[in-house]
Amino acid sequence: MKKGKVKNMATISVGQYAVSNCKVKIKTSATSSQTAVYSEIADLEEMSLSIENNTESWYSINDGGWQNAFLTGKALSGSFSGKRTLGDTGNDYLDGLRYKLGKEAEADWQIEFPDGSKLEFTAVTALTDILGSATDVAPLSGDITGKGKPTFTPAS
Repeated sequence: MKKGKVKNMATISVGQYAVSNCKVKIKTSATSSQTAVYSEIADLEEMSLSIENNTESWYSINDGGWQNAFLTGKALSGSFSGKRTLGDTGNDYLDGLRYKLGKEAEADWQIEFPDGSKLEFTAVTALTDILGSATDVAPLSGDITGKGKPTFTPAS
């Protein structure tokens, strides 16, 4: 085991889990003939994801003026923050998106949960911070905006 790396010893199937038991990965290589390679991102401190919902509502006469509602859409978005770590495959790949635009600013993400389930999605990945104060460690942070429906694979 490498110094500074903590290996999960068992799959968690009951109760709560710490966010640090998740594995946050980014696709770092693949061609049409290769299997995708996802790499963990070193020194990632926080990954926040949320699902926004679009709900249409209306008030019908036949419902006595009471509200009715229908969920018509969803969107995945979030943010991440950590430290810039030179030489780490995932960290270097993510930092390489910093000055990209258009399709080049999209990345494929994968979150592995402690119970063995997995969330995969493509997102516009916009890095925000470059430097900080003289006593800071260089940051690696930004925002993600999901593209399309994510794929959730339940634990087996």
